[in-house]
Amino acid sequence: GVAHYWSRSRGELWRKGDTSGQVQEVVEMRVDCDQDALLLRVNAGGDGKACHTGRKSCFYRKVENSDAGPRLTFSIG
Repeated sequence: GVAHYWSRSRGELWRKGDTSGQVQEVVEMRVDCDQDALLLRVNAGGDGKACHTGRKSCFYRKVENSDAGPRLTFSIG
């Protein structure tokens, strides 16, 4: 099917891509051992940018350790 998500800001369930055109076709769905998290593998529609920032993924920031403590680094994409 097509990926649907709960939006905290909207306070409702929404179908990804209804406004952006970035519809996500679900290829595979997995659940973790505690059965409290899902992992969706999707084929992204539109131009493939799933994040509202214009990136392919919302997970473009990486937490890295440094001498000053944890910090966020950014990747292009």
